[in-house]
Amino acid sequence: MNKKTILFLINGFGMEKKESYSIYDEKLMPTFDSFTKKYLFSTIKSNVNNLYDGYRNISLDVNELYHYSVIDQEIEFKKIGINNTLLKVKEDVETKKGNLHIFCLVDTSLKIVDHLQEFLKIVNPNRDKKIYLHCIISSSNIEDYNDLAKVFSKMNMELSEIAPIGLITGLSSIDNSTSQPNLNFYFRMFISKIGEKWQSFTQKFDVLAGTKVLPRDTKPFLVNTNFDLSINDTFMFLNYDAINLTNFINTLDGISFGETPNQFSYYSLYKVISTKNIPYMYEITEAKNSIVINLEKIGATGLVFCQRDEVNVINYFANGLKNQASNVLTFTDVAPYLENLELLIKTINQVKQDLIIFNLKIDDCRNTMELKNKLANIDKILNGLYENMNGSKYTLIISSLYGMSKVMMNEKEKVCQVIFSGKVPFIFIDDFITKREYLVEDGSINDLMKTVYKNIKKDSKYDSIVEKQNGLYKLFFK
Repeated sequence: MNKKTILFLINGFGMEKKESYSIYDEKLMPTFDSFTKKYLFSTIKSNVNNLYDGYRNISLDVNELYHYSVIDQEIEFKKIGINNTLLKVKEDVETKKGNLHIFCLVDTSLKIVDHLQEFLKIVNPNRDKKIYLHCIISSSNIEDYNDLAKVFSKMNMELSEIAPIGLITGLSSIDNSTSQPNLNFYFRMFISKIGEKWQSFTQKFDVLAGTKVLPRDTKPFLVNTNFDLSINDTFMFLNYDAINLTNFINTLDGISFGETPNQFSYYSLYKVISTKNIPYMYEITEAKNSIVINLEKIGATGLVFCQRDEVNVINYFANGLKNQASNVLTFTDVAPYLENLELLIKTINQVKQDLIIFNLKIDDCRNTMELKNKLANIDKILNGLYENMNGSKYTLIISSLYGMSKVMMNEKEKVCQVIFSGKVPFIFIDDFITKREYLVEDGSINDLMKTVYKNIKKDSKYDSIVEKQNGLYKLFFK
């Protein structure tokens, strides 16, 4: 295992859609373009659109929030009805005179509707209590609106008689990064029920897509005004990951009824970050599959070049949903190396790790000129790496975890939309793996790390998307 594998990620980069403002050009990225012709090249699927979900998929080998599967199992084995926290919610609903408000995080998965149905069977079996859903959209891809409309339509169709939807908003309007005036605006609408109202999800999402608003940035709007806020209400946060709701809960908890303070009670699916000690149903479960676990299995180590603010995200998923230091995977700040190619080459030749991951991204660019300049600079880095690589000592894999869909100003100071999404590049460069003998099978970003593990340790049991051609393939496709 003396041969190093370099995984070079240009996150945000992908195949341009027809409606996208044109960015990619062979003259802009001549090195990348030449690789697509000379070496194994294909596109692989990516159904995510951010670093968080990208590392979740490649490390945990999942296509959705990891903890959906935990609830699936609880429902399948009929354990959900004996959860003590959920039974306490049921007790509150039965004995308190207030309402139950469920703040439900929603993405493009229809599973949320099935889970809600099961929760409501336990909490309100007789359907005689007032329960309302207030949905919080977590998606950050403009192209998700069609799928979101399907989720909300199913939710409304199957749950409206039990738990009608009250408010819908984007996560950016309520998480801890939002401003206090935005939180106050949300709760004014919550209390007064005065504001923008839509009953057609498709029409509303068409408007949002047309004005290029990211789903998670959706401003609060009303679906149904037949909900009440009363002094004894219970609130449940249906969250599938740990989220910071400190300011949101503090603002909610500060609501009073004249001179009388509220008697609100709070619960959550998984632990939320808050100053209040909120009971929750399930512990965040450590994953049984992760980059660190798999590197340990093959006796390898890795080094990640990334921005400092990305370390916690990558480390969390690479360690199987644990933020802890590991002897197997270490991190270094990529910034000093981006402008010093000589230092980069020297460092790569000196490090002992079997896997080197370069985590670069382009979705932080503010305009098309900046984007083109960044891609041109990345191409120069690729060229420097390639020119100094010894093919018998290195394998270079170039890809991206996600494409981006972003509104920005172009060179003519006009608003445009850049859409790199759906499929991302996969280039495999190795002196011993030629286009004549090998091919790239259909795959997704989930297959990236499996291909890396197989490349590091040839006799491992991982399935690589780089496969040797068989005789029939050569016969028909030569």
